[in-house]
Amino acid sequence: MATECCKTQKIAIADLAKKVLRAFVKDLNQDTDMIEFVSITEPLEDIPKFTVFDVNQSKRAHETARRLADAGLEDMITALSDLKNRYPNSFYVDYLARIALFECPETKFVPLPPAHQTLQRVMFQKSKYVRTLETGVKVSQRRRFSSLGNPAVQNPEHKLDWWREDPGLSEHHYNWHLYYPASEPLKMERQGELFAYMHEQKLARYNCERLAVGLPLVVQYGPGVGWENPLPEGYNPNLEGYSFRALGMNIPDSTTRGSRIILTGNMIFNKDRLLTGIARGHLEDRQGQHVPLSMTKLGCTVEANVGSVNRYLYGNVHNNGHVVLASLNDPDGRYDIEAGPMINTLTSAKDPVFYRWHKFVDSFFEYFRKSLDPYTKQDLQIEGIELMDVAVNSSDHPDQNQLFTQMKEKYYLVYIEKENPEKVLQQVLDYTPFQYTFTVKNTRKDAAKVVFRVFLAPYRHSDDLDERRNDFIELDRFVEEIERGQEKKVLRDSKDSSVLLPPGVTIEEILAGDVGKAAACGCGWPRNLLLPRGTQEGMPVQLYVLVTDWVVDAAGPEFQDLTASVSYCGKQGSEYPDKRPMGFPFDRPLNNWRDMKDMVSGVKNSHVSDLTITFKN
Repeated sequence: MATECCKTQKIAIADLAKKVLRAFVKDLNQDTDMIEFVSITEPLEDIPKFTVFDVNQSKRAHETARRLADAGLEDMITALSDLKNRYPNSFYVDYLARIALFECPETKFVPLPPAHQTLQRVMFQKSKYVRTLETGVKVSQRRRFSSLGNPAVQNPEHKLDWWREDPGLSEHHYNWHLYYPASEPLKMERQGELFAYMHEQKLARYNCERLAVGLPLVVQYGPGVGWENPLPEGYNPNLEGYSFRALGMNIPDSTTRGSRIILTGNMIFNKDRLLTGIARGHLEDRQGQHVPLSMTKLGCTVEANVGSVNRYLYGNVHNNGHVVLASLNDPDGRYDIEAGPMINTLTSAKDPVFYRWHKFVDSFFEYFRKSLDPYTKQDLQIEGIELMDVAVNSSDHPDQNQLFTQMKEKYYLVYIEKENPEKVLQQVLDYTPFQYTFTVKNTRKDAAKVVFRVFLAPYRHSDDLDERRNDFIELDRFVEEIERGQEKKVLRDSKDSSVLLPPGVTIEEILAGDVGKAAACGCGWPRNLLLPRGTQEGMPVQLYVLVTDWVVDAAGPEFQDLTASVSYCGKQGSEYPDKRPMGFPFDRPLNNWRDMKDMVSGVKNSHVSDLTITFKN
């Protein structure tokens, strides 16, 4: 198991990060002769058509990564650099480099450059490049206007282009699936549940943005639930290597991708088998044995990762759906048309159909949640802890409980070649930093270590609390100790949120040797998208906070707190630190209560506050 790269001399992280950079930036001075001492011939066939949603292709990529890691540090980096020079815009090459470096113990924790700097042609629309730094030559920006006028009138989905095309959003999805690949042994015991929760939270956030711009909530679209009708939304990603989708396209009876044939009828059968299993409370393995249903088992089976209970019976629903929706332009491959953005984890969240598809995927989890007994007040209460008040203060506004967002023009420095970086102009959302103040009292006879669970949801016309359950967005989760008899004001900065990606490093910082702030992983939520955009008039939202006993909730004594992007990403190489169901207490029906005020009534360790989010632009 020991590899040559384990035996090499220890190199300072900063110097090693510079060396690793060769795998991600084209080097004009390097000879591009193929490295022969690492066998990579077979996977090269996958480069143009690679997708992680093809389990066989993903397996081959991970096998190649392990061979590269075993080849030794220098040879691994040289081989990856050679591939980058030959295929500078290849998703496959970037994916291979990241998993190979993660497989190698010597480079496992070396900070890597963000994907927006290394796969810029996949990340940014062709029209966004504004100038080459060296020459200063400006490139005109093509605006999305047609002869008929504003495209947002012709296609309302354009109102949320800025959100779907946020670089951090794409990187979050890419890195999550990179750290939790469907083709490899499970990285953590509750990986299926985490798969469900991460995508559910992304959908909740997107729905909140839709409400803010006057769009309806996402409607599911999947086999047996809409696929019999044409897909009304078209989409032009304006990305090199990805095709557009005209509106009104039909789902084919079959889709061919490489050697795979995906039959829509089989997906309908798989869907029905899954729903039957949920209704019965168990799934069936390949031996016909009953497997008690859990969110983890269901999540693994729906995604069809290696933890699936029975892929022959329940199919490959999630991954196959991505492939089918990406291939509408050329389902049988006869015209060799490039796939749409749904084909890859780095680009799929740009497409509006991603959210309609994941609304369908989430319907399995929601069906299971509805089968669970609702929580009672006794389920939420803890003795001796009272959450007396919750207030929020924005850094530049005197009034409490008012949050603010704004759109900013941001320049991203990207590298086609190390010698010729370019600037890309992008409109991104950001928020005004804020601070929570939680007033909490401990009447126990000893100190209490508690966990604060912080959620936000928009108001809706419906007063049905259970109908609003999936609207709640997790904003933070953190641990605090309260001394006995103490009434304490707990302050918490928004920048410390447990959902957010810790600050990463850029290529410029790596070149300068400044890697001290490097993130442990890249799958956290983008820092600029912590809050929904809100409205110019001020969007009313509710902030719900529940305090529970961390001594009871912690997965083990080694988990003293919750740090980094643990909420959506867990902890690499470790169990999920919180024993409670992900999303607790919104992980099961809430029909024991009329509304939020009723939910917190009598539960002294909870609180709800009315806030507004104002979009300042």
